[in-house]
Amino acid sequence: MRARLPLCALAATLLGAACTNFQDPTTVVDLRVLAVQADPPEIILNVDLSDPTNPIVDPASNPPVKITPLIVDPAGGGRQVTYSIIGCPNDPFAPAPPGPPGSGAFPAGGARTTVGSQLCDETSPNTWTLAVGPIPAGQPAVVQPTADMLKAAFMSDIFPDQYGQLHGGFDLGEPFVLEVKVDAGTETQNVVKRVLYWARPVDAQQRPNQIPRITSVESYPDRDPDTAQPVGTITTLAPDDPAFAAPAFTIPADGTPWIQPAAGDAEPYETTIIDDTTHMTVPLHVDRETLRYAFFATAGTFSPARTASELPPGFTGTVHLESQYTPPSDPSALPRDPVTGGRAVSIWVVVRDDRGGESWIRRQLSILPGTM
Repeated sequence: MRARLPLCALAATLLGAACTNFQDPTTVVDLRVLAVQADPPEIILNVDLSDPTNPIVDPASNPPVKITPLIVDPAGGGRQVTYSIIGCPNDPFAPAPPGPPGSGAFPAGGARTTVGSQLCDETSPNTWTLAVGPIPAGQPAVVQPTADMLKAAFMSDIFPDQYGQLHGGFDLGEPFVLEVKVDAGTETQNVVKRVLYWARPVDAQQRPNQIPRITSVESYPDRDPDTAQPVGTITTLAPDDPAFAAPAFTIPADGTPWIQPAAGDAEPYETTIIDDTTHMTVPLHVDRETLRYAFFATAGTFSPARTASELPPGFTGTVHLESQYTPPSDPSALPRDPVTGGRAVSIWVVVRDDRGGESWIRRQLSILPGTM
């Protein structure tokens, strides 16, 4: 997802200027969209391609999509936060969003990049209102790009490779752009989520992507420095209860526990790639997708900020999904947990897969005075 840059960040990006006092990215202190779930995240259409200049989408193959943004506003004081949604075709010539090496092999980061690099052009006739606001934050919205919108998206998303062969949504998958426009009165944020559409199945084995889920979260106080195995009691954190009616997970003020999400289901999947010899697209079977986990807290920090279900190419060893939480040095300004008497912190772990599947789990921490 992409939010509009604050002035300092924009200056640093464009001019190389140095800005100080950046908040740790795992600490959520103001209005922020941590994730956007699309259900389903991937849709296999039935498109008549007998006339390439006039693709015809079968409406029966085009289901509605439920969009649920994870919007948090810890400093908002309970102010009203709402959103609306517009849609537009993917821009195949937009800059690729930041990502790991190789993620920008295709324009705009490739069809399977779950976040877009370009906001919709609201002056374009190919930008459409899909969900009229104001929709309260925390409430999902249902959108359904029409057959004509999808036709326009497929026809717009075409680019030549270095050999002059045309590619785009019709052969690499069409990442339809959904722009979520968040309104908190005096503050706004616009973020992009892409839903992956296929004109036809890649092959007989292709199945639409299923959203990965985190079913539970565990914690333990320390890790062995040599083996990285848990040290101390492993505790399952209680299910989320924003009212703190259930006991939050308590940690001492100087504790640095490890937070470990349960592994999601990493699916096999079918996709396409451009063949190096023929420069045409060919099917590719992936035995197991990579699930990526991101950690956030309303106070304190996580390290590492992200983990993954697969090691980087060329690396060997043990996969670790956990991240270490460090409480703030002075938690006294945080709200009090009425059950434990400690200082209340909300944490989120977001999981994303290779094809736009995204979900999250929230848990409550309570920071107690004293030492371990």
